Amino acid sequence: MTDAKLWLAFAYKDLLRARRSYGYRDFEDALYHLQQAVEKSLKALLIYYDIRLPSKHFRTHDIGYLVDILKGEGISVPKFVDKARSLTSYAFTTRYPDDYVPVGEEEYEEAYEIAVRVYEWAKGIVGGQP
Repeated sequence: MTDAKLWLAFAYKDLLRARRSYGYRDFEDALYHLQQAVEKSLKALLIYYDIRLPSKHFRTHDIGYLVDILKGEGISVPKFVDKARSLTSYAFTTRYPDDYVPVGEEEYEEAYEIAVRVYEWAKGIVGGQP
């Protein structure tokens, strides 16, 4: 685990990758990067609040688990962050042929809005650029 701002910088890069993939109409790749942006934003908050998890749990892709950990530690989590739980499956269903589920533009738009809001919320707490 490193600095919370560094995790946010990586989350931002995933948002940029999602937009680039969207431009190529590659919604599966875009949704994967949106899931990653949310995951990294939440992990930045765990680091910022000095919430320690066993390393094997820190590597989780389960957004709901990360949200529950924050809540369990008494962190006030906005309701829109709970919507991000739905992005967890994009870590798998858009990446591997055996789990593959095709997705479309509507799913992308909804996920993008959620991911940006989670990122902005985390950035407002942790700080950082951009």
